[in-house]
Amino acid sequence: MRPSLATTLAAGAMLAVPVDARGQAEEVTVRGDPVGDWASRADERTSARELTDAASLVEPLPGVHVRRFGADDAFTTLSIRGSSSNEVAVLLAGVPLTGGADPTLDLATLPLWPGAVARVHRSFAPAALGPGSLGGTLVLEPPRPTSPPATDVWAAAGSFGTGRIRVGDLRDVGSGARVVTAVSASRASDDFTYLDPIASTPGHDVYVARDNAGHAAANALASWAVPVSWGRSSSGGNLAVTALAQARRQELPGTALAPTPFARLETDRELASAELSGAAGYGAWSVRGWGRREGLHLRDVVGSPALGPSRADDSIVAAGGSVGWRGRPTQDVGIEARVDGSGERFEPGVHEGGVPPPGATRASVGAAIDAEWQAAPAVAVAGSGRMDAWKDAASDGTGDGELRPTGHVGVEDTLGPVTLAAHGGATARPPSFVERYGDRGAFIGDPSLRPESAWTVDAGARVSHRLGDAKGAIEAVGFATWAEELITFVPAGAYGRAKATNIGRARLVGVEVDARAAVGPLEVRASYAWLVTTDEAACAAVTRGCERPPLPARPEHDLVADAVVRIGPASARAGLDVASGMYADRTGSISVPARVLTSAGVRLDVASGVRVAIDVRNVFDVRAGTYDGVLGPVREPIGDFYQYPLPGRSVLVSVRFTSPGGRP
Repeated sequence: MRPSLATTLAAGAMLAVPVDARGQAEEVTVRGDPVGDWASRADERTSARELTDAASLVEPLPGVHVRRFGADDAFTTLSIRGSSSNEVAVLLAGVPLTGGADPTLDLATLPLWPGAVARVHRSFAPAALGPGSLGGTLVLEPPRPTSPPATDVWAAAGSFGTGRIRVGDLRDVGSGARVVTAVSASRASDDFTYLDPIASTPGHDVYVARDNAGHAAANALASWAVPVSWGRSSSGGNLAVTALAQARRQELPGTALAPTPFARLETDRELASAELSGAAGYGAWSVRGWGRREGLHLRDVVGSPALGPSRADDSIVAAGGSVGWRGRPTQDVGIEARVDGSGERFEPGVHEGGVPPPGATRASVGAAIDAEWQAAPAVAVAGSGRMDAWKDAASDGTGDGELRPTGHVGVEDTLGPVTLAAHGGATARPPSFVERYGDRGAFIGDPSLRPESAWTVDAGARVSHRLGDAKGAIEAVGFATWAEELITFVPAGAYGRAKATNIGRARLVGVEVDARAAVGPLEVRASYAWLVTTDEAACAAVTRGCERPPLPARPEHDLVADAVVRIGPASARAGLDVASGMYADRTGSISVPARVLTSAGVRLDVASGVRVAIDVRNVFDVRAGTYDGVLGPVREPIGDFYQYPLPGRSVLVSVRFTSPGGRP
């Protein structure tokens, strides 16, 4: 089993509600980067819920589906517009965290700190960010040194042995320099109980403990910005540097049918990025450099039911850089051009009890351009394009490479309070190392895999309006994706084995809605996605012809909603999370029980800058669901993925202190 993939399967418009110092809504607005793509932004400081990890930060965003393989701290992946998790690019401080060596990022390993901001680009993303992907791009931003100096501390304790702390500090250090430091740590046993589908009988549910599911993690981040000058010249620039170090110990419990009570995974991640910028002509130039290293250490006992070895020590090393210019040659035209390159290596170390996967390297280079033209006072047009070349080489002598263009165009028209926007273009992604070469038996590779590509179009509208004390905003977007040579991990055999497969053609059609409304003390937030997928390369025999099954692990309906009432220094929240219409296999015959979960929370400002909160998840302790099987109703533990149960009711109590300078 590959340590970084410990399970079997793994810009645009934004709606935001600014808040005052007590977390109360001040205005409902629609903001963001128009024209180029549909994008959504999440801010840790304005969340209606108490956040436990980076996954819970982005979970309420439209078009986003978070797949948890257990409690909050278990392996967690991200899907955007029905994509696979390996089709989402993830960046932190400009450093790509996904690539050939590690295509699926475990969101549970992402740090979360006070003031963290995440932006999700759906399908399309600015070309200057780097090679895109079919699903979209998640950008996690470190605290900005330009923010007001402040100190922010959040600490919490709760069910299943949970303990968490996040600390952030920003201050001036003289000569115009600013430094941001942030640390976070968490631990939990996550020993919840779940329905045992084997021991249970009709009318008699049997619950067992989820053993070997705990974790412990620590993260530290530093970011600083320093003004620089060029000799005696009056002109100058800026240098921004960010560094991150992480360590994590994760227990691997396995599935409900095949538990792995002794598997452990230890990981560490170190990264650094630096950017030097200065004025040039009608804009600014910048030079970026970055590096990343990850260590992966799997431990298990000999004879364990886990698919992987009893010991594995691997490493991933990546580095890259870019040079570019951004500015406005004319008043109506904005351009950013960039050339970038990177190299990455997956190096298997000591392996015991199994055959190690081959080592592999990837070298890539790309050229990008983003342009925007204000064609009329209310009409803007944007274009984005990349040309990427990549080359893979493995220690077993296999390898491949290709040169491929991608890009998209968009147009936006503002009609009073209503803004209409549409985009269309092509995306692509080469196979990753684990997809090509497999990994220790849990993942079966295919060296002949072809790069996947897709054409996507979307169109929608956003509007914000105020009528007296009532204010609201809504964004509605429809999209369609036609994918070619789509790469999917398809279940193969028992015990959760999965084989990487080009499934040929697939179609995804959906609607995303994000709505905000506030009147008096009441505020409502809701995000809903409807998705229909079709595997056009598969055929399920029916009485008359052929029926195209849906793609596995994609929910047809996905809803996250919250209603908040504020009275003086107190607020109360009620939430609803729904995911339904999901299948576990490629034929569409194995249903994943729908999950309909409620949550609630209370916050109280007890003193200036001090807030106490209680958050309850899964209020009604729902742990099992029923779906219609071939031979009748089937009871299964609820989950975001088949045979990976979610916990029941949990409670989290937290305290937050924010210095005066840190209040929004």
